[in-house]
Amino acid sequence: MRLMVHLVAGFPSLEGFAAAARALRDGGAEILEIQIPFSDPTADGPAITLASETAVRGGFKVRDIFQYIHAARQAGFQRIFVMTYANIPYRYGIKKYIIDLKKAGVEGLIVPDLPLEDEEGFYSLSLRHGIAPVPVAVVGMPAARLTLLKPYKKIYVSLRSGITGTETKISAEVKKFLTGLAKNHEVYGGFGISSAAQVKALAPLVHAVVVGSYFTRTIQQAVAAGQPVASAVQAAIQKLN
Repeated sequence: MRLMVHLVAGFPSLEGFAAAARALRDGGAEILEIQIPFSDPTADGPAITLASETAVRGGFKVRDIFQYIHAARQAGFQRIFVMTYANIPYRYGIKKYIIDLKKAGVEGLIVPDLPLEDEEGFYSLSLRHGIAPVPVAVVGMPAARLTLLKPYKKIYVSLRSGITGTETKISAEVKKFLTGLAKNHEVYGGFGISSAAQVKALAPLVHAVVVGSYFTRTIQQAVAAGQPVASAVQAAIQKLN
């Protein structure tokens, strides 16, 4: 089983993030998706939205992402993806955003609200600079739109529409969709994955199972209870095995 885990930069702090990342890597996670917090997310459920709001209120700036990438490296992650919403790379400057994250050793860029039909060169520029653009597909999307995914090796699949954080069922439709897509792409599947049973059902169908809100809630609960983040995250990842 290959696990791709999601943490929000700036939450709960640089030290807390680093502790969570170390616990996740020690627990067997191979890939880390770091989210640059944004004040108006469109695909995040309540846990990640709250974490992003907390990070922004705490003074997180986009340039701080490089500290978090470094912390992830120190934690042992060799494969790092950065996710955020389109407003951020456009305000930062698309080319600069791509080049700076490539220099930082990031493998892929996920921008869930950037449509394939109107991405203004973001994906092609990423490919040109040797960093993978990772389009987001949704189970059941029409064949006409699936053809737009052909140029891209890595695809993030939302296992259902809506927001993250609520439970997802690995239905026959989901399995069929993933199996078809995995023939030509490296597929990362997530949205609402929070149990060992879900991970077990999904793992044979994808390159990596993505788990995000589950760990964000774990960190929030640990912080609220005054408990160490590392031990809480360690226990949480063990429950997925």
